[in-house]
Amino acid sequence: MTATKSIREYLNAIPIGRPFATGSLVRFGTRAAVDQALSRLEKDQEILRVARGIYVKPRLNSILGRIRPGIFEVAQAITEAEGAKLAIHGAAWALKFGLTTQVMTSSTYLTDGRDRRLHVGKALLTLRHASPIEMRLAGKPSGRAILALRWLNEPASPRLAMEKLWAALPPNEWEEFRVEALAEGGWIAKAIKGFKPSGKAKL
Repeated sequence: MTATKSIREYLNAIPIGRPFATGSLVRFGTRAAVDQALSRLEKDQEILRVARGIYVKPRLNSILGRIRPGIFEVAQAITEAEGAKLAIHGAAWALKFGLTTQVMTSSTYLTDGRDRRLHVGKALLTLRHASPIEMRLAGKPSGRAILALRWLNEPASPRLAMEKLWAALPPNEWEEFRVEALAEGGWIAKAIKGFKPSGKAKL
């Protein structure tokens, strides 16, 4: 079976609109054969190249034409091809928790895979290699709050940051956050030690 035919069968088995990385196609032939097959499929408009090494069998819209996947979906395709995990960056959590209004100029994610930077259309996608501790923290709300604070660095009002996290986290996650924050040391541990909520007690 040719690489082109094998890749067509692969495309028929995955959801339309889901991007895939060329690294996930190496089982279908040599790199040269895979690249040639992708070039042929792109020329025939069966697939769309969305970034270096990333393609998609696009959804079609009667008005917009071929729809490109979101940048998070592209990041997922890259890490899946590497057998790596993907997690949201602390800057995004800081924005979600209301600790900042700053929006990053690039879409940055954490991964236990390798560092990568690539353009997806006009957007810049950055994958930053994270430590096992960072990946563990990214897997739960209390840890995401820690990642947000790490990115924030010491703010002008540590108490205000703690107030916002106290309001955002449910009681069980707040207690886990306290434990994680004390273990962090530095300004985060100092801020949590001296923090007494001004609002009502959590139920």
